[in-house]
Amino acid sequence: METHINHLLEGLFQQADELIIALNCSRKIEFMNTKAAEALQISNTISSHLQLTDESILEWTHFIEKLQHEPTASCSITIINQEKSEINVKMIGNLIKDKQLIFGRVTLCHTAKKERTEINDFVPLQQLINGISNGVLLTSLNGKISVANHTALELLNRDFRQIENRSHDCLFEDCSYESHLIFNYYDKLLKKETAKIIVKKYDESGRIKYLHFESRVDEVLGVLFTTITDQSEKILLLEKVEHQKTLTIVGQNVATIAHEIRNPMTSIQGFLQMIRVYSDEQNHEYFNIVESELQRMDDLLKDLLDFSKPKKLDLAYVNLKNIMHEVIDILQPKAILSNTIIECEYDDIGEPIMYGNENRLKQMMINLVKNALESVEDGGYVRVYLGYKSKDCIQLSVSDEGRGMDKTMLENIFDPFYTTKEKGTGLGLLLVQSVVDEHQGQVTVESEEGKGTIFIVDFDLSNNTYIDNISLINHFNDSMEKTS
Repeated sequence: METHINHLLEGLFQQADELIIALNCSRKIEFMNTKAAEALQISNTISSHLQLTDESILEWTHFIEKLQHEPTASCSITIINQEKSEINVKMIGNLIKDKQLIFGRVTLCHTAKKERTEINDFVPLQQLINGISNGVLLTSLNGKISVANHTALELLNRDFRQIENRSHDCLFEDCSYESHLIFNYYDKLLKKETAKIIVKKYDESGRIKYLHFESRVDEVLGVLFTTITDQSEKILLLEKVEHQKTLTIVGQNVATIAHEIRNPMTSIQGFLQMIRVYSDEQNHEYFNIVESELQRMDDLLKDLLDFSKPKKLDLAYVNLKNIMHEVIDILQPKAILSNTIIECEYDDIGEPIMYGNENRLKQMMINLVKNALESVEDGGYVRVYLGYKSKDCIQLSVSDEGRGMDKTMLENIFDPFYTTKEKGTGLGLLLVQSVVDEHQGQVTVESEEGKGTIFIVDFDLSNNTYIDNISLINHFNDSMEKTS
């Protein structure tokens, strides 16, 4: 009978394109076509047993139990062939109950498919990418984020739980970008091309970060591979270069324009004074208005000329505390008229002495304190701090309780001719930036609408022909004794 069955099966299935195998519940092989024997590398000798791994033996038991109640069942098992190699297969079988014979069709689970990385099996890969300096993210092809290294989370200012299994789109939350750029980014991804975009993001302290995303589909891993790099330093440097170019162009033309305007203005002021002598007193009010407007024009021209002064400066050791005292004396009448109090705090560690140009530093301080006075309302406060931030850094800060600024204002305050004042020239802070750059310093601004603004200027003494503080104080004491 068995021989009859074997001949029948061989006649029916030997030429089939599928891998065919017939065996009993104990895995004793009754028949196997040539294709199956070659693919599985198993001898098709009758009465041999199908060897399985320990895990697959359990799976085979469940498979037999299913076949006792269902006409068809399937299982995924690992066969050990005669070469002692493991081959993963899927078997779909039918049970001939009266013979307890299983007739099965076998499909190979190719290594490529098996090794096509399941996105949840990235534990070793997680350890690998955590050592990469750039941000790295892996997104499954269904659009869900599954892996992110520490750098990526730091740049995004996110906890992994905030983005895990979320759409790839969430990476651009709280970021600014132009709509056509993000459209182009996703269009490239759809075409399976490398997609790039730079977005702007604010960190917790309100500072701008520029993040560069580069994404591509990895066919081998079956994931969307994204790298994130912080381009802030590079882009801010480019912006600074462009800003310097603008300043250079303005500086090249402004002095000539200012002088050309000042010449006719001098004539107008002279003739105006002559006409006033011979005019009725009832017209003097109009002369006052004209003279006031001419004076305002002259102030603007002075700002322009201050800005366009040559950068080669006469440098000497200066005491910033003495300069600030002079600045406050100059602006105190303006503070009294606006009922504003100027509070000063000086570091008692030592005299804030540096190598610089006294006149330019004084003009910088005047502009900062004057801006603060003009920002506060009647009865407000302007606070000035001057001292050592560290041994090699002197810090000056000027804060007010005024109107404050929004993000747009903060981004543009150092641009030429940008102003929020009704009668402002837009050159005061430009001069501040110019003076700070001349002295190899750094200026930062913190502001919040309705709460005020603080300008912080740091002068790095290590780049400023720094000598120890005691020597500088002795230098000034000697100078004072010679003067007296």
